[in-house]
Amino acid sequence: MPAERLVKICITVVCVCAVAGAQVSIPTANGDNRRTNSNPNETILTRAAVGGGTFGKLGSLAVDGQVYAQPLYVAAVPIAGTGLKNVVYTVTMNDSVYAFDADAPGATAPLWQVSLGTPVPGASLPEFIDLPMFIGILSTPVIDPSAQAIYVVAETYENGYPVFRLHALSLADGHELANSPTVIAASAKGSGAASVNGTIQFDPLWHLQRPGLALANGAIYVVFGSHGDSGNYHGWVLAYNASTLQQAAVFNDTPNGSGGGIWQSGRAPAVDAAGNIYVVAGNGDFDGATNLGGAVIKLAAANLSVLDWYTPSEWAYLNANDLDVGSTGAILVPGAGFLTAGDKGGRVLSLNQSALGHVESSPGVNEFTASASGIFNLSLWQSDQGPLLYEHDWHGVLKAYPLSDTSVASTPASQGTWNGDSLYQGMTISSNGTADGIVWETTGDHSQPGVPGTLHAWNASDLTQELWNSDMQPGDTLGSFAKFAPPLVANGSVFVPTLSNQLVVYGLQSNAAANLTSPQIASILNGASFIQDVVSPGEVLAIEGSNLGPSDTENMQVDSTGRVATSLSGTQVFFDGISVPLLYTSANQVGVVVPFGGAGPTTQIVVQSNGQQSVPSAIPVAAATPALFSASGLGGGQAAVLNQDGSVNSSTNPASAGSMISLYATGLGQTTPQGQDGTIAGDVLPTPVLPVSVTIGGLPAPVTYAGAAPGLVEGVFQINVSVPLLSPVGSNILVILQVGNAFSPSNVWLAIQ
Repeated sequence: MPAERLVKICITVVCVCAVAGAQVSIPTANGDNRRTNSNPNETILTRAAVGGGTFGKLGSLAVDGQVYAQPLYVAAVPIAGTGLKNVVYTVTMNDSVYAFDADAPGATAPLWQVSLGTPVPGASLPEFIDLPMFIGILSTPVIDPSAQAIYVVAETYENGYPVFRLHALSLADGHELANSPTVIAASAKGSGAASVNGTIQFDPLWHLQRPGLALANGAIYVVFGSHGDSGNYHGWVLAYNASTLQQAAVFNDTPNGSGGGIWQSGRAPAVDAAGNIYVVAGNGDFDGATNLGGAVIKLAAANLSVLDWYTPSEWAYLNANDLDVGSTGAILVPGAGFLTAGDKGGRVLSLNQSALGHVESSPGVNEFTASASGIFNLSLWQSDQGPLLYEHDWHGVLKAYPLSDTSVASTPASQGTWNGDSLYQGMTISSNGTADGIVWETTGDHSQPGVPGTLHAWNASDLTQELWNSDMQPGDTLGSFAKFAPPLVANGSVFVPTLSNQLVVYGLQSNAAANLTSPQIASILNGASFIQDVVSPGEVLAIEGSNLGPSDTENMQVDSTGRVATSLSGTQVFFDGISVPLLYTSANQVGVVVPFGGAGPTTQIVVQSNGQQSVPSAIPVAAATPALFSASGLGGGQAAVLNQDGSVNSSTNPASAGSMISLYATGLGQTTPQGQDGTIAGDVLPTPVLPVSVTIGGLPAPVTYAGAAPGLVEGVFQINVSVPLLSPVGSNILVILQVGNAFSPSNVWLAIQ
């Protein structure tokens, strides 16, 4: 390889460009697949900062309709023409999807916006008054950062009838991805409502897609309830392959009856570690066999078959009196073997995930009454005093209930003093691990659409202490209250949905975080893709945060042993106490190489700068986390590729079909011989233990070499492949790297002629 080409690749793959603001991502409803309504990775919005007089409204992001869905946040998205951006995504009832620069709360224009059709007029739906204007995108989408895709269900009005479609859109610009969209249709065998010759067809006229979407098991899960319990409706759960958008499985909860709509106040289905799906059905027929109205239901990951269920002993009374068991959906309690949920009767349930119990043996065995009115939202925080479940009584007080390993205790550990219209509230908890917990809650007059709501910030450890609310200062007013919609708290900002055609943004009006002197880890990103996920042995990482190192970037140094130094300008990074090689350091970003000896299942990361250490940050360890370096060093776009003649691949210098090219990657995992931390690859070039394959333009590309990149630090790999003879031609031909069972993100490409 010519020396000057090697230098260019070194600049790209070793001295990774610092990317301002790349932080923690929140790609799914309710914060995670357990649906806890919490973000335990918030380091900027401490209690002192929020209550210190500098927190307030930063701006309003204008959209074209009402927002009922929770916003989502993805760090370091490659936006064409602007580089990497931290992006907040929101959807409207006008069937629009918006991507905003999350670091520009005063922005007058989005990064991009797409319309997915004409929304359904509320007046066109029989006997339905809850959403009188338009119904477009009602549920919270879900994002797959590795595929750089956001999945959205839009309801559109076509030829006088509603139609549901599942869309897969690019995070970068909103264009429809391959196989998108697909019309949502389904059928189930049964003799129940709307059955014809033993088959029930899904009818969009009578169904509402309220719960957030879920992503698990390589599938998108879409759940349906009713329009105010009207018509021939059922509860449906539909699974679609995330890549092909082909339907993979169908579940109907009352195939030989009616009702059982699954709405969960907008909460998405919960997903356990085995990929099983948990939903809670509303009022409907129940027989304990095929009809499961008013039940907590556990479905198999593979085919949505029923694995288990639970319903209260007084199920008939609850059904007759519109007391849905499913008003909050389920929360899977982290570190415990049970789930919890709230219902319209004001009860909190605790159920063993492994044995839900079927029909309760006697009243009250699995629940206690927490509120005199219905419960529509819950949040769970893993505090330093143990896990706490948060519930707010309507015209009552906010309460925190402690949890054991098996159930929620009936006596609050803390309760507030504020009484107000808190029915249908939105609720999210932010914290820095078990510290600095804050309950963010939106409240408002739920009976009067258009009335301004209030955003509250409560001390999660002492609910008598309100740190701040949006009515304290005239300039902080929220806008029209959006029921059930949790605020999104991410990296120092709070994004609040409203029915005022805007997403309101709150944060620190002066950067109190800049006054902190100890290092603060905000996110841990793959050094090639800039996507946060798990880590693997030898992976190049970019650690983002504040006070991590010197104000100016210092690049790596080789010590007296010929290895990359583990101390640079007063900065060290430790993985489980082991000091690791530093590729560069600066105030906001440090580049490191994960130790090859790490075995997982998790690793604790600490950054030390000038003698002060960050709070340890835990992240899972996987066998491989492959990602291809881009030419820009910004995580996506044109790949860092050398053509056969050693020239840099580009749109003006494409590779020829059949020629050899060199790709550069990280995250290929353990090597043979085992990688040596900080070693510059020389005469002995370690190769990955796991099998390596590459596709270009969807076609297999024969791999002739996959191993350490000569002259670069071990952890950076060179992969030589032959461009398929039948490869498509163009300047943006997608290239995917597979290592074992793991794939690189589908966000880099090369040019082929």
